[in-house]
Amino acid sequence: MIMIVHDNDHSVYEAHICVECVQINNKTLDWSCENDPCMVDQDVLNRVNYGSTTWRAANYTQFQGKKLRDGLIYKLGTMPLSAEIRRMGPIRYDKNINYPTHFDARERWPRYISPVRDQGWCGSDWAISATTIASDRFAIQSNGAESMVLSPQSLLSCNRQQRGCQGGYIDVAWNFMRNRGIVDEECFPYQAQVTKCPFRPKGTLVETGCRIPVKQRTSRYKVAPPSRLSTIPDIMYDIMDSGPVQAIMEVHQDFFHYRDGVYRRTPYGNTQMKGYHSVRVVGWGEEQGDKYWIVANSWGPQWGENGYFRIARGSNESGIESFVVTVLSDVTRAYQRK
Repeated sequence: MIMIVHDNDHSVYEAHICVECVQINNKTLDWSCENDPCMVDQDVLNRVNYGSTTWRAANYTQFQGKKLRDGLIYKLGTMPLSAEIRRMGPIRYDKNINYPTHFDARERWPRYISPVRDQGWCGSDWAISATTIASDRFAIQSNGAESMVLSPQSLLSCNRQQRGCQGGYIDVAWNFMRNRGIVDEECFPYQAQVTKCPFRPKGTLVETGCRIPVKQRTSRYKVAPPSRLSTIPDIMYDIMDSGPVQAIMEVHQDFFHYRDGVYRRTPYGNTQMKGYHSVRVVGWGEEQGDKYWIVANSWGPQWGENGYFRIARGSNESGIESFVVTVLSDVTRAYQRK
């Protein structure tokens, strides 16, 4: 449903999704929803910014007038993990090494880490996190020969076992990439909505009309079976050795307000409603003894720290360390990293 809204400067725009939110204070940009809280909450902003938290909050224009319930659907998208996938056996490295205080995949592989994406108002985090991680790992494992941005639209439109912009399962996404493969962003650009899949279930890149980056590459881009990482040292080693990994976290209302700093969930705002979010962990760091993960979000570079956020490391903050997935990309043999 669409509501026509008159802004402060008398301009008119369409406010999608939220049809019950009204602006109640033009100066502070307060909004109120009937029977349903809004994503933006002035009380959360004030309490975070004037309290003793380890992060700061911001009032994002893209969230104003949107209902929290819709934000948990269309700005997240990961469906709860099944009992079967939770039983996935972890891989263990058990490396007895001294890990650096700071590691950032963007610094280690500056030409290979794909940019922050914006999922728009579509619950496609499961598709974006998977494809950006696979993109990074194709580039890293091929020493840059197969460096491209893979298409989350391939999963959104062609993986019919999912719910599209209503959400998806990470194991189903990885299995689709393993069995069917996907194409690159240039061949099938992201549209933040479910469209008709233009490809046959099986076929080569040539048959689908996609550009061939290296002459040995004929098949679509596939991955090996995903594996779980269950300890912090194993997560760190895997990132340092092979590239970013996927993590699942719980999101409550206050997270939508994150601006910068080390995020820890607060008791402010609505604490009952929550959703699950798939994100890309690219590294870690430490600031005045405060340890954190460096994580790429999928809400565009204007959110957070240029599209990234830092979250407390070592305490399973918001469940960020509960379920972490790693995967190897099916790199063309001639270009595999030695």
